[in-house]
Amino acid sequence: MAHGVVRTDKLAGTDNRAGIISVRYQPSSTETAIDNGNVVEIAGLETGSREVYVGNTPTAESELKNIVLIASPEVMYDDAKRSLEDFYNEAGKIARGYYLYTNNIFSVTKDALDGEASPSIGDIVELKAGTKLNVVKKTTGLTAGSTQVGTIIDINTVGRFTYYAIQVA
Repeated sequence: MAHGVVRTDKLAGTDNRAGIISVRYQPSSTETAIDNGNVVEIAGLETGSREVYVGNTPTAESELKNIVLIASPEVMYDDAKRSLEDFYNEAGKIARGYYLYTNNIFSVTKDALDGEASPSIGDIVELKAGTKLNVVKKTTGLTAGSTQVGTIIDINTVGRFTYYAIQVA
């Protein structure tokens, strides 16, 4: 199974450590694996921790200020797995999250997106009930009650990966 691949093109956290966060994805208090390029909603610090936050599954209405993009360094301990799409954040492990600020840019592969089968430049990227971002056609508009994350501003291929560049709203 291919996993999402993410690029942190122009995220505030790449230059400013205040823009990154250590998070453990624990929906309903259950440690769960999560792909890079997915998003979680920050629920607060883990009990007894001063640096690791609990990540929950976002809803479509979650506030963008509480959402972080999962983008951990792709360190694989299984020698049989050597490709970026083989990487995922294992259940119980701490992942790296990036806060999303207006005009930040990041790119993800289609495996990190739901919704529109063939995303296009100008399409809207929004939250949904789940960790994957949802793409809707610009002609359709934002889904009622959902939070806009951004807009697809570019589609490019690097090697065998097609990336969808998203500018945060």
